[in-house]
Order: sequence, then structure tokens, then C-alpha cells
Amino acid sequence: KYKDQMSKMREGPGKNAVKQKALRVLKQKKQYESQAENLRNQSFNMEQVNYSTQMLKDTKVTVNAMKTGVKEMKKEFKNVNIDQIEDLQDDLADMLDEANEVQEALGRSYGMPDVDEDELEAELDALGD
Repeated sequence: KYKDQMSKMREGPGKNAVKQKALRVLKQKKQYESQAENLRNQSFNMEQVNYSTQMLKDTKVTVNAMKTGVKEMKKEFKNVNIDQIEDLQDDLADMLDEANEVQEALGRSYGMPDVDEDELEAELDALGD
């Protein structure tokens, strides 16, 4: 705007006054741009500090939760006796063995002739033909 105005003017005090005003406006513009950049940087720095602070708070909550979990696990492990668990597992295995023996005893066939498995296979194959 000032450049157009100056191009239409003759050399002299009027043109110099417009030139000085244009220079002041440019200087003021540079100052405003510098201030705006400083404010953006300050804003960014504050955001970074807030982010870091929140991360530290979150980390503290996580660590406290982990400590509580470990404490509870230790407390519960005091109630667990590995020898009792192994004995219980052994008892269960013995009981399952006995149950299988009972099932086998109940599944015995009485008075049935022994059948040759190969003969049964041959008969099955013959049925398919």
C-alpha cells in the first residue's frame, strides 16, 4: 500500500514521510511476528510441561498399582502350600486310576467268546464289497 503511494509521489519531504511511516509499520510487523513466535514457543513449552507432568502422575499410579499387586500376591502366596497342592494332585490321580479300574470291571464281558480282531476287520471289508 505504501509502496504504491510512494511510486506516485515525487522526491521530497512528503515521500520521505511516507517512507518513514512504511518503515515503522514494517518494524512493528516484525515485532508482532516475533512476539507471536515467542507466545507459540511459550505455549508449546507449557504443553510439554503439562504432558510430562501427566505422564509422571500416570507412572506413579501404575507403579503404585504394581506395588499393591505384588503385596497382595505375597499375601495370598502365604496361604498356598505347594506340598498340599502336590498331595492333592496325587490324590486326584489315584482316584482317577481307581475310577478307571471300576469302569473296566463294569465293562467286562461274561461268557463272550474271544473274537479275533483280524477276522472282524476282514468281515467289515467284505461287507463293503
